[in-house]
Amino acid sequence: MRFRNAKQDVQFILSWFQGAFSSPSFKLFSSFVIGFIQLGKEGHTSSMVRSLARSFLARSLSSFTRFLGKNAWAVDKVLALALQNFFYTFKIQARSIVFLLLDDTIVKKTGKKIPGCGWYKDHAQNLANVFGHQWVLAALLYKQALMPLASRLYHPKGAKGCGRFQTKVTLAKRILQGVHLPRPCKLYVLADSWSKELALTCRKYGYHMISQLKSNSVVWVKETRTPVAQLASRSSAFREVSIFLYGKNKSLKIAKFTAVVKGLGLVAVVIVKEKRKKTRYLVSTNFLLPALEVVKFYAHRWKIEQMIKDLKQRLGLEDYQTRNLQAIQRHVALVLLSYFTLVLLKILQWSKDKSISLAVSIGFLALQVRKQILIERITVKLNTLKIQFNQNILDSYLEQLCA
Repeated sequence: MRFRNAKQDVQFILSWFQGAFSSPSFKLFSSFVIGFIQLGKEGHTSSMVRSLARSFLARSLSSFTRFLGKNAWAVDKVLALALQNFFYTFKIQARSIVFLLLDDTIVKKTGKKIPGCGWYKDHAQNLANVFGHQWVLAALLYKQALMPLASRLYHPKGAKGCGRFQTKVTLAKRILQGVHLPRPCKLYVLADSWSKELALTCRKYGYHMISQLKSNSVVWVKETRTPVAQLASRSSAFREVSIFLYGKNKSLKIAKFTAVVKGLGLVAVVIVKEKRKKTRYLVSTNFLLPALEVVKFYAHRWKIEQMIKDLKQRLGLEDYQTRNLQAIQRHVALVLLSYFTLVLLKILQWSKDKSISLAVSIGFLALQVRKQILIERITVKLNTLKIQFNQNILDSYLEQLCA
Protein backbone atom coordinates (compact mmCIF):
# COMPACT_ATOMS: atom_id res chain seq x y z
CA MET A 1 0.00 0.00 0.00
CA ARG A 2 1.50 3.29 -1.06
CA PHE A 3 0.15 6.79 -0.52
CA ARG A 4 0.40 9.24 -3.39
CA ASN A 5 0.89 12.97 -2.99
CA ALA A 6 0.67 12.67 0.79
CA LYS A 7 2.64 15.86 1.31
CA GLN A 8 0.28 17.83 -0.94
CA ASP A 9 -2.71 16.47 0.98
CA VAL A 10 -1.14 17.52 4.27
CA GLN A 11 -0.55 21.02 2.91
CA PHE A 12 -4.18 21.15 1.75
CA ILE A 13 -5.42 20.19 5.23
CA LEU A 14 -3.18 22.81 6.86
CA SER A 15 -4.56 25.49 4.52
CA TRP A 16 -7.89 25.21 6.35
CA PHE A 17 -6.30 26.96 9.32
CA GLN A 18 -4.70 29.84 7.44
CA GLY A 19 -7.33 32.36 8.58
CA ALA A 20 -6.48 31.79 12.25
CA PHE A 21 -2.89 33.06 11.85
CA SER A 22 -0.88 35.88 10.39
CA SER A 23 1.18 34.88 7.35
CA PRO A 24 4.48 34.37 9.29
CA SER A 25 2.67 32.54 12.12
CA PHE A 26 0.90 30.22 9.67
CA LYS A 27 4.27 29.11 8.29
CA LEU A 28 5.42 28.34 11.83
CA PHE A 29 2.16 26.50 12.55
CA SER A 30 2.71 24.38 9.43
CA SER A 31 6.30 23.77 10.51
CA PHE A 32 5.18 22.44 13.87
CA VAL A 33 2.54 20.08 12.48
CA ILE A 34 4.81 18.69 9.76
CA GLY A 35 7.68 18.57 12.25
CA PHE A 36 5.70 16.52 14.79
CA ILE A 37 4.67 14.05 12.09
CA GLN A 38 8.19 13.85 10.69
CA LEU A 39 10.06 13.57 13.99
CA GLY A 40 7.65 11.46 16.01
CA LYS A 41 8.98 10.95 19.52
CA GLU A 42 11.75 13.52 19.04
CA GLY A 43 9.20 16.30 18.60
CA HIS A 44 10.74 19.06 20.67
CA THR A 45 11.44 22.52 19.31
CA SER A 46 15.22 22.35 18.84
CA SER A 47 14.98 19.03 16.94
CA MET A 48 12.30 20.54 14.75
CA VAL A 49 14.47 23.50 13.85
CA ARG A 50 17.28 21.16 12.80
CA SER A 51 14.96 18.92 10.76
CA LEU A 52 13.53 21.86 8.84
CA ALA A 53 16.84 23.64 8.36
CA ARG A 54 16.97 22.97 4.60
CA SER A 55 13.28 23.20 3.76
CA PHE A 56 11.13 26.15 2.74
CA LEU A 57 9.70 26.09 6.29
CA ALA A 58 13.10 26.77 7.88
CA ARG A 59 13.01 29.25 10.75
CA SER A 60 15.25 30.17 13.69
CA LEU A 61 14.83 28.66 17.14
CA SER A 62 13.72 32.03 18.54
CA SER A 63 10.90 32.20 15.96
CA PHE A 64 9.59 28.84 17.12
CA THR A 65 9.77 29.71 20.82
CA ARG A 66 8.04 33.06 20.23
CA PHE A 67 5.28 31.31 18.29
CA LEU A 68 4.60 29.00 21.25
CA GLY A 69 5.01 31.52 24.05
CA LYS A 70 4.15 34.98 22.73
CA ASN A 71 2.57 35.14 19.26
CA ALA A 72 -1.09 36.14 19.12
CA TRP A 73 -3.20 33.14 18.15
CA ALA A 74 -5.98 31.26 19.92
CA VAL A 75 -5.87 27.48 20.46
CA ASP A 76 -9.67 27.27 20.83
CA LYS A 77 -10.21 29.03 17.48
CA VAL A 78 -7.88 26.63 15.67
CA LEU A 79 -9.51 23.56 17.25
CA ALA A 80 -12.96 24.95 16.35
CA LEU A 81 -11.85 25.15 12.70
CA ALA A 82 -10.67 21.54 12.94
CA LEU A 83 -14.11 20.51 14.27
CA GLN A 84 -15.92 22.31 11.43
CA ASN A 85 -13.77 20.62 8.80
CA PHE A 86 -14.16 17.24 10.53
CA PHE A 87 -17.95 17.54 10.16
CA TYR A 88 -17.63 18.76 6.56
CA THR A 89 -15.20 16.03 5.47
CA PHE A 90 -17.24 13.19 6.97
CA LYS A 91 -20.56 14.76 5.91
CA ILE A 92 -21.97 14.35 9.42
CA GLN A 93 -25.70 15.03 9.32
CA ALA A 94 -28.01 16.39 12.00
CA ARG A 95 -29.19 13.75 14.50
CA SER A 96 -26.18 11.52 13.80
CA ILE A 97 -24.74 9.68 16.79
CA VAL A 98 -21.33 10.98 17.86
CA PHE A 99 -19.30 10.23 20.96
CA LEU A 100 -17.19 12.52 23.11
CA LEU A 101 -14.49 10.46 24.83
CA LEU A 102 -12.81 11.68 28.01
CA ASP A 103 -9.64 10.41 29.65
CA ASP A 104 -6.61 11.66 31.54
CA THR A 105 -2.93 10.88 31.13
CA ILE A 106 0.35 11.65 32.87
CA VAL A 107 3.34 13.14 31.08
CA LYS A 108 6.59 12.53 32.96
CA LYS A 109 8.84 15.53 33.64
CA THR A 110 12.01 16.04 35.65
CA GLY A 111 12.33 19.83 35.94
CA LYS A 112 11.15 21.00 39.36
CA LYS A 113 10.49 24.54 38.07
CA ILE A 114 8.15 23.54 35.24
CA PRO A 115 4.76 25.12 36.07
CA GLY A 116 1.91 22.77 36.89
CA CYS A 117 4.00 19.72 37.73
CA GLY A 118 3.21 17.46 40.66
CA TRP A 119 3.30 13.90 41.95
CA TYR A 120 0.57 11.56 40.69
CA LYS A 121 -0.40 7.90 40.98
CA ASP A 122 -0.01 6.33 37.54
CA HIS A 123 -2.57 3.55 36.99
CA ALA A 124 -0.64 2.43 33.91
CA GLN A 125 2.34 1.65 36.16
CA ASN A 126 0.59 -0.13 39.05
CA LEU A 127 -0.03 3.14 40.92
CA ALA A 128 3.64 4.14 40.91
CA ASN A 129 4.36 7.72 41.95
CA VAL A 130 5.19 9.78 38.86
CA PHE A 131 6.30 13.41 38.71
CA GLY A 132 5.02 15.47 35.80
CA HIS A 133 1.90 16.92 34.22
CA GLN A 134 -1.57 15.43 34.21
CA TRP A 135 -3.76 16.22 31.20
CA VAL A 136 -7.48 15.83 30.72
CA LEU A 137 -8.05 15.02 27.03
CA ALA A 138 -11.19 14.84 24.92
CA ALA A 139 -11.78 13.36 21.47
CA LEU A 140 -14.79 13.21 19.16
CA LEU A 141 -15.66 9.87 17.56
CA TYR A 142 -17.87 9.47 14.50
CA LYS A 143 -18.14 5.90 13.23
CA GLN A 144 -14.45 4.86 13.12
CA ALA A 145 -12.95 8.36 12.76
CA LEU A 146 -11.43 9.88 15.90
CA MET A 147 -10.64 13.59 16.22
CA PRO A 148 -8.69 15.02 19.21
CA LEU A 149 -10.89 17.83 20.49
CA ALA A 150 -9.41 19.53 23.54
CA SER A 151 -6.81 19.37 26.30
CA ARG A 152 -6.81 20.86 29.78
CA LEU A 153 -3.88 20.83 32.21
CA TYR A 154 -4.74 19.62 35.70
CA HIS A 155 -2.43 20.91 38.41
CA PRO A 156 -2.20 20.23 42.14
CA LYS A 157 -3.35 22.70 44.76
CA GLY A 158 -0.81 25.41 45.47
CA ALA A 159 0.97 25.14 42.10
CA LYS A 160 2.42 28.53 41.19
CA GLY A 161 1.72 30.33 37.93
CA CYS A 162 -1.18 28.06 36.92
CA GLY A 163 -4.22 29.98 38.13
CA ARG A 164 -6.80 28.70 40.60
CA PHE A 165 -7.11 25.00 41.35
CA GLN A 166 -9.75 23.07 39.38
CA THR A 167 -10.72 19.42 39.75
CA LYS A 168 -10.56 17.09 36.76
CA VAL A 169 -14.36 16.99 36.71
CA THR A 170 -14.41 20.80 36.46
CA LEU A 171 -11.92 20.66 33.59
CA ALA A 172 -14.11 18.08 31.83
CA LYS A 173 -17.12 20.38 32.32
CA ARG A 174 -15.17 23.25 30.74
CA ILE A 175 -14.45 21.05 27.74
CA LEU A 176 -18.16 20.23 27.40
CA GLN A 177 -19.10 23.89 27.68
CA GLY A 178 -16.68 24.72 24.85
CA VAL A 179 -18.07 22.10 22.45
CA HIS A 180 -20.07 23.75 19.66
CA LEU A 181 -21.09 21.13 17.13
CA PRO A 182 -21.63 22.51 13.61
CA ARG A 183 -24.84 20.44 13.45
CA PRO A 184 -27.10 19.21 16.25
CA CYS A 185 -26.23 15.57 16.93
CA LYS A 186 -27.02 12.88 19.45
CA LEU A 187 -23.90 13.14 21.58
CA TYR A 188 -22.88 10.55 24.17
CA VAL A 189 -20.12 11.42 26.63
CA LEU A 190 -18.03 8.36 27.54
CA ALA A 191 -15.95 8.55 30.72
CA ASP A 192 -14.14 5.87 32.70
CA SER A 193 -15.58 6.88 36.09
CA TRP A 194 -19.01 8.14 37.09
CA SER A 195 -19.58 11.75 38.16
CA LYS A 196 -23.06 13.06 38.92
CA GLU A 197 -21.75 16.60 38.50
CA LEU A 198 -20.57 15.82 34.97
CA ALA A 199 -23.81 13.98 34.18
CA LEU A 200 -25.81 17.06 35.18
CA THR A 201 -23.68 19.18 32.85
CA CYS A 202 -24.36 16.72 30.03
CA ARG A 203 -28.09 16.95 30.70
CA LYS A 204 -27.91 20.76 30.66
CA TYR A 205 -26.56 20.69 27.09
CA GLY A 206 -28.85 17.90 25.90
CA TYR A 207 -26.17 15.19 25.91
CA HIS A 208 -26.21 11.70 27.41
CA MET A 209 -23.44 10.14 29.47
CA ILE A 210 -22.29 6.52 29.78
CA SER A 211 -19.76 5.69 32.44
CA GLN A 212 -18.62 3.04 34.88
CA LEU A 213 -19.82 2.79 38.48
CA LYS A 214 -17.68 1.57 41.35
CA SER A 215 -18.73 -1.77 42.83
CA ASN A 216 -19.66 -0.05 46.13
CA SER A 217 -22.00 2.47 44.45
CA VAL A 218 -25.62 2.74 45.59
CA VAL A 219 -28.72 3.54 43.52
CA TRP A 220 -32.46 3.54 44.21
CA VAL A 221 -34.51 0.74 42.66
CA LYS A 222 -38.27 0.84 43.22
CA GLU A 223 -37.73 3.40 46.00
CA THR A 224 -35.33 1.07 47.78
CA ARG A 225 -31.71 2.01 48.44
CA THR A 226 -29.79 -0.75 46.63
CA PRO A 227 -26.03 -1.39 46.27
CA VAL A 228 -25.20 -2.20 42.65
CA ALA A 229 -23.28 -5.29 43.82
CA GLN A 230 -26.58 -6.61 45.19
CA LEU A 231 -28.17 -6.24 41.74
CA ALA A 232 -25.41 -8.46 40.33
CA SER A 233 -26.65 -11.34 42.48
CA ARG A 234 -30.03 -11.45 40.71
CA SER A 235 -29.10 -14.23 38.32
CA SER A 236 -32.58 -14.45 36.75
CA ALA A 237 -32.17 -10.94 35.33
CA PHE A 238 -29.14 -11.88 33.19
CA ARG A 239 -29.08 -13.09 29.62
CA GLU A 240 -26.14 -14.45 27.66
CA VAL A 241 -25.09 -12.61 24.51
CA SER A 242 -22.33 -12.96 21.95
CA ILE A 243 -20.82 -9.64 20.93
CA PHE A 244 -17.78 -8.33 19.04
CA LEU A 245 -15.82 -6.00 21.35
CA TYR A 246 -12.23 -4.75 21.43
CA GLY A 247 -11.40 -6.74 18.30
CA LYS A 248 -12.66 -10.07 19.71
CA ASN A 249 -15.84 -12.11 19.86
CA LYS A 250 -16.93 -12.22 23.49
CA SER A 251 -19.55 -14.17 25.38
CA LEU A 252 -21.09 -12.00 28.09
CA LYS A 253 -23.90 -12.11 30.61
CA ILE A 254 -25.68 -8.78 30.85
CA ALA A 255 -28.62 -7.39 32.83
CA LYS A 256 -30.29 -4.00 32.77
CA PHE A 257 -32.03 -2.25 35.67
CA THR A 258 -33.84 1.08 35.67
CA ALA A 259 -32.77 2.99 38.77
CA VAL A 260 -32.72 6.47 40.26
CA VAL A 261 -29.66 8.51 41.16
CA LYS A 262 -30.68 11.12 43.71
CA GLY A 263 -30.30 14.63 42.37
CA LEU A 264 -30.19 13.36 38.79
CA GLY A 265 -33.18 11.10 38.15
CA LEU A 266 -33.72 7.93 36.13
CA VAL A 267 -30.71 6.06 34.75
CA ALA A 268 -30.04 2.64 33.28
CA VAL A 269 -27.64 0.41 35.20
CA VAL A 270 -26.16 -2.34 33.02
CA ILE A 271 -24.20 -5.10 34.72
CA VAL A 272 -21.70 -7.04 32.60
CA LYS A 273 -20.24 -10.39 33.61
CA GLU A 274 -17.43 -12.12 31.74
CA LYS A 275 -15.53 -15.29 32.62
CA ARG A 276 -12.33 -14.66 34.56
CA LYS A 277 -13.00 -10.89 34.59
CA LYS A 278 -14.31 -8.54 37.24
CA THR A 279 -17.99 -7.65 37.02
CA ARG A 280 -18.50 -4.23 35.46
CA TYR A 281 -21.25 -1.79 36.32
CA LEU A 282 -22.18 0.64 33.56
CA VAL A 283 -24.58 3.55 33.95
CA SER A 284 -26.34 5.48 31.17
CA THR A 285 -28.37 8.65 31.58
CA ASN A 286 -30.41 7.47 28.57
CA PHE A 287 -32.45 4.88 30.48
CA LEU A 288 -34.30 3.89 27.28
CA LEU A 289 -31.13 2.69 25.57
CA PRO A 290 -31.03 -1.15 25.25
CA ALA A 291 -28.47 -2.93 27.41
CA LEU A 292 -26.52 -4.23 24.42
CA GLU A 293 -26.24 -0.72 22.99
CA VAL A 294 -24.95 0.61 26.31
CA VAL A 295 -22.19 -2.03 26.28
CA LYS A 296 -21.32 -1.36 22.62
CA PHE A 297 -21.30 2.40 23.06
CA TYR A 298 -19.11 2.29 26.17
CA ALA A 299 -16.62 -0.01 24.41
CA HIS A 300 -15.79 2.89 22.05
CA ARG A 301 -13.98 4.60 24.94
CA TRP A 302 -10.88 2.44 24.47
CA LYS A 303 -10.13 4.41 21.28
CA ILE A 304 -9.02 7.45 23.26
CA GLU A 305 -6.55 5.26 25.15
CA GLN A 306 -5.06 4.16 21.83
CA MET A 307 -5.02 7.79 20.71
CA ILE A 308 -3.06 8.84 23.80
CA LYS A 309 -0.58 6.04 23.16
CA ASP A 310 -0.09 7.27 19.57
CA LEU A 311 0.24 10.89 20.71
CA LYS A 312 3.04 9.89 23.07
CA GLN A 313 4.86 7.34 20.93
CA ARG A 314 4.34 8.79 17.43
CA LEU A 315 3.79 12.56 17.69
CA GLY A 316 5.82 13.92 20.61
CA LEU A 317 3.14 14.68 23.22
CA GLU A 318 5.66 14.25 26.05
CA ASP A 319 8.55 16.06 24.41
CA TYR A 320 8.01 19.73 25.28
CA GLN A 321 11.02 21.38 26.89
CA THR A 322 9.91 24.76 28.22
CA ARG A 323 8.92 26.48 31.46
CA ASN A 324 6.38 28.76 29.79
CA LEU A 325 2.85 27.57 30.65
CA GLN A 326 1.27 28.95 27.47
CA ALA A 327 3.98 27.33 25.35
CA ILE A 328 3.29 23.97 27.05
CA GLN A 329 -0.45 24.22 26.38
CA ARG A 330 0.13 25.23 22.76
CA HIS A 331 2.61 22.40 22.21
CA VAL A 332 -0.03 19.87 23.30
CA ALA A 333 -2.70 21.52 21.11
CA LEU A 334 -0.38 21.32 18.08
CA VAL A 335 0.26 17.64 18.75
CA LEU A 336 -3.51 17.07 18.75
CA LEU A 337 -3.77 18.92 15.43
CA SER A 338 -0.99 16.73 14.00
CA TYR A 339 -3.09 13.67 14.86
CA PHE A 340 -6.13 15.33 13.25
CA THR A 341 -4.08 16.01 10.11
CA LEU A 342 -3.14 12.33 9.81
CA VAL A 343 -6.76 11.21 10.28
CA LEU A 344 -7.89 13.54 7.49
CA LEU A 345 -4.95 12.44 5.32
CA LYS A 346 -6.24 8.86 5.55
CA ILE A 347 -9.69 9.94 4.35
CA LEU A 348 -8.32 12.02 1.45
CA GLN A 349 -6.12 9.14 0.31
CA TRP A 350 -9.00 6.66 0.63
CA SER A 351 -11.25 8.93 -1.47
CA LYS A 352 -8.69 8.61 -4.30
CA ASP A 353 -7.92 4.91 -3.85
CA LYS A 354 -10.54 2.66 -2.22
CA SER A 355 -7.98 -0.15 -1.83
CA ILE A 356 -6.48 1.82 1.08
CA SER A 357 -7.79 0.47 4.36
CA LEU A 358 -9.51 2.87 6.73
CA ALA A 359 -8.06 0.82 9.58
CA VAL A 360 -4.43 1.87 8.94
CA SER A 361 -2.65 3.05 12.06
CA ILE A 362 -1.40 6.52 12.91
CA GLY A 363 2.14 5.12 12.87
CA PHE A 364 1.69 3.93 9.29
CA LEU A 365 0.22 7.29 8.23
CA ALA A 366 3.12 9.18 9.81
CA LEU A 367 5.55 6.84 8.04
CA GLN A 368 4.00 7.67 4.67
CA VAL A 369 4.47 11.40 5.24
CA ARG A 370 8.07 10.90 6.40
CA LYS A 371 8.81 8.77 3.35
CA GLN A 372 7.45 11.41 0.99
CA ILE A 373 9.51 14.14 2.65
CA LEU A 374 12.68 12.00 2.55
CA ILE A 375 12.04 10.90 -1.05
CA GLU A 376 11.62 14.52 -2.10
CA ARG A 377 14.88 15.54 -0.43
CA ILE A 378 16.84 12.56 -1.77
CA THR A 379 15.40 13.00 -5.27
CA VAL A 380 16.43 16.66 -5.34
CA LYS A 381 19.91 15.74 -4.14
CA LEU A 382 20.36 12.88 -6.63
CA ASN A 383 19.06 14.99 -9.50
CA THR A 384 21.56 17.67 -8.53
CA LEU A 385 24.31 15.06 -8.65
CA LYS A 386 22.84 13.62 -11.91
CA ILE A 387 22.51 10.16 -10.37
CA GLN A 388 19.73 7.76 -11.45
CA PHE A 389 17.94 5.65 -8.83
CA ASN A 390 15.33 2.90 -8.60
CA GLN A 391 12.14 4.06 -6.84
CA ASN A 392 11.25 0.61 -5.47
CA ILE A 393 14.67 0.15 -3.90
CA LEU A 394 14.47 3.62 -2.36
CA ASP A 395 10.98 2.92 -0.95
CA SER A 396 12.19 -0.34 0.62
CA TYR A 397 15.20 1.39 2.17
CA LEU A 398 13.07 4.20 3.62
CA GLU A 399 10.59 1.76 5.16
CA GLN A 400 13.46 0.15 7.10
CA LEU A 401 14.92 3.56 7.97
CA CYS A 402 11.63 4.98 9.31
CA ALA A 403 10.30 1.86 11.04
